[in-house]
Amino acid sequence: MGIGLNVESTKLVFLAEASADNMHKQDSGTGSDVGLKSRALFRIKRGFYFGGGAQWSKLTTALYSKQSWRPTFGGGKDFVRESFSMRAQVLYVLPGTDRLNASQGPEVTLWLPSPVLGRHLFYRQALGFYEAHQTSVSGDSGTHERFFTTYADLTVMYRF
Repeated sequence: MGIGLNVESTKLVFLAEASADNMHKQDSGTGSDVGLKSRALFRIKRGFYFGGGAQWSKLTTALYSKQSWRPTFGGGKDFVRESFSMRAQVLYVLPGTDRLNASQGPEVTLWLPSPVLGRHLFYRQALGFYEAHQTSVSGDSGTHERFFTTYADLTVMYRF
């Protein structure tokens, strides 16, 4: 579940989101996540924009809890045609303060229709492709066990 703010102007795209879920981890069978995201992206010519932001997340299980801040940067483009529109965006999420896993990678997001049109109902699909290492613990940095993970966030949004 989540809530957010999206501001679209001629010079700026600003996004802020808060979310929570009860995704269970394999190692404990328990867990919940909370997260915050913020992006400030500046428009340039022909529908292109670029910029960055930060995101924070916290995972809590019966066995442990961990949290981190991650900087992001990237850009995107609004495609607006007479009968079709969409927004495509690629951001790179850096590991930031995530010393335990050093999770990082690209995040690809598509909006249908493009939010630049000012419509009320949207579909958004975000796909993340992250590389990380096993969780660091005392006596084992975990860096010898690297892995690749993905996620998909499929959202139907209503803008007031």
